[in-house]
Amino acid sequence: MRRVKLKDVCSDITVGHVGPMADEYVDEGIPFLRSQNVLPFRIDYSNLKFISEAFHKKLKKSALAPGDVVVVRTGYPGTACVIPHRLAVANCADLVIIRPSAEINGHFLACIFNSAWGRGAVAGSLVGVAQQHFNIGVAKEMEVALPAIEVQKRIASILSAYDDLIENNTRRIKILEAMAQMLYREWFVNFRFPGHEKVRMVESALGPIPKDWEARPLKEVAKVNALSLKPANAPDEIRYIDIASVSTARIEKIDTVRFTEAPGRARRIVRHGDVIWSTVRPNRRSYALVLHPESNLIVSTGFAVLTATAVSFSYLYFAVTTDVFADYLTNHATGAAYPAVTGKEFESAMILVPPDGITNRFHEIAEPTLELCSVLHRRNQTLRTTRDLLLPKLISGEVPVEAADETAAELMEEIAQPA
Repeated sequence: MRRVKLKDVCSDITVGHVGPMADEYVDEGIPFLRSQNVLPFRIDYSNLKFISEAFHKKLKKSALAPGDVVVVRTGYPGTACVIPHRLAVANCADLVIIRPSAEINGHFLACIFNSAWGRGAVAGSLVGVAQQHFNIGVAKEMEVALPAIEVQKRIASILSAYDDLIENNTRRIKILEAMAQMLYREWFVNFRFPGHEKVRMVESALGPIPKDWEARPLKEVAKVNALSLKPANAPDEIRYIDIASVSTARIEKIDTVRFTEAPGRARRIVRHGDVIWSTVRPNRRSYALVLHPESNLIVSTGFAVLTATAVSFSYLYFAVTTDVFADYLTNHATGAAYPAVTGKEFESAMILVPPDGITNRFHEIAEPTLELCSVLHRRNQTLRTTRDLLLPKLISGEVPVEAADETAAELMEEIAQPA
């Protein structure tokens, strides 16, 4: 296995457009990637921007083609993926663009960047004072260990299989979530619930609602921050979720830490069916439903923990994650640098409360869907962890490609062991 500099095995290394873009975005046109669209091994198409074809032609230097490797410069520098064929024509801003030659496989190169070694190499070579970034000069001089091209392709194929499984599960989750949200909107927003034809509408604090339904403050149907961890009763080790680890409807990461080394904000106890909602910058909509948590799972005091009492947890979850509810929190947030809401704002929020028979019927349909989403999400976490542990072993040659399946099975067994 030889060591080479990237500039010697890549046909081109350049950088995406750097400069103001706000006035150039259009509703439809050429896909325009930014740092937030590049995740390890894949493109995130949410919040994708577009530019006109005319502007795209002006930015010839940052035009992308399938097979290019793009690397994040700022934010999470070093994060890399290969441009897929579905982006036959695209452009980008503030990304390092690497075009591999015949000597190096693009997917293998993305594996190098996303490995622990790659992340460390990038982190140790960042430049800049106000905002550190990974630049093309460093990228060109970066040295990597390069096995034979056939071995590179085999390693990339093995790891790509994990990404395919993760992507399939992610698509299933999105479909399931969309189905459950559609049912919620149909019953509780459009009021086309079973038997709605026989129910007349009446006025309420939330506008016209079906007769016998109520508009009540959240505190009457759920508890806010019901349980807190006392240091005297804390376990030696906790599974901890901070605000940065939660995105919209998803817990992205859970850290295992000794309680004595955990942040002082590690105090909120969560139970099955609880909803966690970030109180900081609620416009970002960082929330998630917690199902079957480990007994030592603790979340940051930066979350409001909502525990359903007078409605099912599935109904509560969808009720507090609507656009209307998120806008309510955003409009009640205070503070310039870190706009935030308190538990009182959550308690005061008005919630539509249908009769028990309707919410129970909704729960019977929605709960299995939410459970399956949770299973698929946990499966993805296992796949990602296995991939990330296997990746450096394959790249370094510690594990030969012929033993990859056996090693992966052993890693999955270790991951499945209780914390």
